[in-house]
Amino acid sequence: MEILKKRAKLREKVIEDARNWAKSLPFKASVIMIGSYARGDFNLWSDVDIILISDFKGSPLKRLEKIDYPSRL
Repeated sequence: MEILKKRAKLREKVIEDARNWAKSLPFKASVIMIGSYARGDFNLWSDVDIILISDFKGSPLKRLEKIDYPSRL
């Protein structure tokens, strides 16, 4: 049971980190978490999958410059 509590706590932290990152974006966007962390079946090698929907303008490289994403949420 302890391991389940630990995993739930880790998942909550990742979701909270993603939420804080989304709030820090310098533009209006819809942010959706998908994948293993969203489902709860993540493992040691899982990444955090985020869909970012916004009214972006400019080249893809310029758009990426506006997203200051952490290497691992």
